[in-house]
Amino acid sequence: MNSTNFHQLYIFYKVARLQSFSKAAQELSISQPAVSIQVRELEKSLGASLLHRMRRELRLTETGEAVFGYSQRIFALADEMHNVVQDIQGLHSGRLTIGSSTTPGEYILPWVIGKFRRMHKGIQVALTISNTQSVIDRIHNHELDIGMAGAPVNLKGLASFPYVEDRIVFIAAPDHPLAQQDEISVRDLRKHEFIMRESGSATRSTAEKLLSARKVEARVTMELGSNEAIKRAVAAGLGLGVLSEFAVTPDVAAGFIKVLNVKHWNCVRPLSVFYRDGKHLSAAQRAFLEFLRTDEGDIDRQKHG
Repeated sequence: MNSTNFHQLYIFYKVARLQSFSKAAQELSISQPAVSIQVRELEKSLGASLLHRMRRELRLTETGEAVFGYSQRIFALADEMHNVVQDIQGLHSGRLTIGSSTTPGEYILPWVIGKFRRMHKGIQVALTISNTQSVIDRIHNHELDIGMAGAPVNLKGLASFPYVEDRIVFIAAPDHPLAQQDEISVRDLRKHEFIMRESGSATRSTAEKLLSARKVEARVTMELGSNEAIKRAVAAGLGLGVLSEFAVTPDVAAGFIKVLNVKHWNCVRPLSVFYRDGKHLSAAQRAFLEFLRTDEGDIDRQKHG
């Protein structure tokens, strides 16, 4: 019976998932040549090629697809084994991997994780910020334990619940003409340029749907890939912005930007928590989910305080 080198298999699993030798090397904290050598050694031991190595991309061979599928199941079982051990040990040790879209990942989860870890010092937490679909895929593949997103997640195999309500607001530089008015209408926004997140952003999508329902189309003249960049551009007077109230509270308090008072604008969305349904949850996962279910009020005070 041939023995499998699980170290080599894990390196191949990372390469296949990331579709890159360099990204796998970075995530594993080893050199790219070492990654290549280990994958070639695995191919040699299996007697089959696992990857099509092309100049600009990597593709799995038919055998590679099969090995990748098995490796996903193997390392998911390994994670489950660790979860069972953590259950036996209680909450004195353990590890949580959390994935999140930008707004909750930048402005909510660091606060929440910090408070959770003060209660459970033995649990290590890793937070990854990515787009919602990537987080969903990684939870399905057992690479992440829990996700949070700025939109409801209702998919087969995932359980979810709303964590806290988020309000989408319009922002402007303090000296912007609209910022000088006590109240404006949605139609007043049509004359002005907007700076928004990229297409596909949950914040932008939520705001544009409500604007469209009011027969208003935002004139987007600049797209930026982060909330912080949008705030800086708005503060510089380059246009109006549309962001989560969670994202702008500190900047408003500091006087860098101002939230516009738009009459009859009530743009809200739930920030949702989601995780694998029907699967074994570790003690750490259960504790964190229960913590989220009971901690909403404190987050709301953080936003307004």
